Amino acid sequence: MRYRNIPIVFLLSITGMIGLMTTLSSCGVGSSDRASTPTLTPAPEGVQKEVQRAIEHLPIGQHLPKGTVVYKGPIEQAVPVGSFLPGSDIEYVGLKSDKIAEVRITGQRAFKSNGDSLDWKGSPVDGVMVQVRDRVLWLSQDRLQLAGTINLTVNEVTPKPGSIPQISDNSTPKLIVYKLPVIYRVKRGETIPGTTLTYAGKTEKGAQLGGLLKDEYQYRELGDSISWQGQLRSKVYLDLVARTVFYNEDSLNVTGVATIILATRN
Repeated sequence: MRYRNIPIVFLLSITGMIGLMTTLSSCGVGSSDRASTPTLTPAPEGVQKEVQRAIEHLPIGQHLPKGTVVYKGPIEQAVPVGSFLPGSDIEYVGLKSDKIAEVRITGQRAFKSNGDSLDWKGSPVDGVMVQVRDRVLWLSQDRLQLAGTINLTVNEVTPKPGSIPQISDNSTPKLIVYKLPVIYRVKRGETIPGTTLTYAGKTEKGAQLGGLLKDEYQYRELGDSISWQGQLRSKVYLDLVARTVFYNEDSLNVTGVATIILATRN
């Protein structure tokens, strides 16, 4: 893996999530007792209370209009020479010199070097607003490598489980792909954002989920995976791959990666 190509903020996000899961596991929080599970040394009561307090203060979610889902986080994007930044009017023309790249923004020439900004805001498909704040990570004759943050809002969301378009690692003229780390705190009776999955509560078998496909197993223990694929609205798809971080009688915490796919052409 080429770590130099991964935005530092993304690594910090993932590191934080892993650290949280490790802490919870060491404290024995969230999962039910099973004979096959190794016995953990109980953590001091003060440590458990601190972990519980940290979990309770995780954000439950923004106060958004019903049917609106927002994804925010770090991204990295590659723009091949002669191509456009996905969904935008920003084209990478090529190298002007070893350290200068020429781009066209709405047809106007601009010259960028490492560390320069390259921002964009627009609506690639109906019902979706994207705001990207990028910096030039590095450049070459073949491509312009960008890293930054994204704010992606999907309106009039009506999740429907089902198949999603087959995608490659990078966006194409027909499909724009964003992969973002997510962490959710879901109250009992509420839905994991962008999905049909609900949290029914804590049971002896683990965290009970609702809104699953027919005959799908309902229970998840600490560290178990939770996945969902389907359509958020016309031409907008979600592939959520997450894991159970914590659960109790009141709420469920999950963390993972959300892949949002925008089908710009039929």
